[in-house]
Amino acid sequence: MPVYDTIKDALKKGGPGHIFTTNGAGRTYVISKRSKGGTDPESVVSGKIAKGFTPGSATPSADWKSVKSHAARTKVKHGKATETKLTAKARREKDKPKGKK
Repeated sequence: MPVYDTIKDALKKGGPGHIFTTNGAGRTYVISKRSKGGTDPESVVSGKIAKGFTPGSATPSADWKSVKSHAARTKVKHGKATETKLTAKARREKDKPKGKK
């Protein structure tokens, strides 16, 4: 996973779905597009934002599977990727009834 000095550096260099971390951060980030509201303008670079995943946090989960699924969905939604096996699998898992494997 690429490591950048700052989040702004990563936002300048990466596109939607790009996974990265920063020096000294205990988090993993995924680049996404800014929604219409609710985002601090100082944290936006060319319409891109960083979604953070913190280990030990319940929402959203910071396990690698969750981060990869979010990145794949972001690439399909905002990037130039088409639906992949990963996003199709993530959707199937999401649609399963709770409590069943």
